Amino acid sequence: MSIKPIDLQTLFLKMDEVSKDQALAKEQAALQQSQAARAQVARELQEDRQVTETPEESETQVVKDDESGSGGGSSSSERESEESSSEDAKGREVVTDPDVGRNVDLTG
Repeated sequence: MSIKPIDLQTLFLKMDEVSKDQALAKEQAALQQSQAARAQVARELQEDRQVTETPEESETQVVKDDESGSGGGSSSSERESEESSSEDAKGREVVTDPDVGRNVDLTG
């Protein structure tokens, strides 16, 4: 089967359309990647502007002020018995050091 001159004329006219289609097919992958990158950047900027609510834990919010040294009413054995009774009520073990907060280390 030979190519006739009329076939060549139609092929040359269609070659411009074919080259545009192939160029668009090649650029499509790059275009999709750039759109995905823009969407990711927009999502990150929105998350940066947004205030997120942190879950509140009731155990970390509780602050106890037990300074019996300045009041001078309870001894260390009474304090330990109170802690052990509160320990049974809460179901967890609390370890305390009676010397914590009384010594200051100036050597750094």
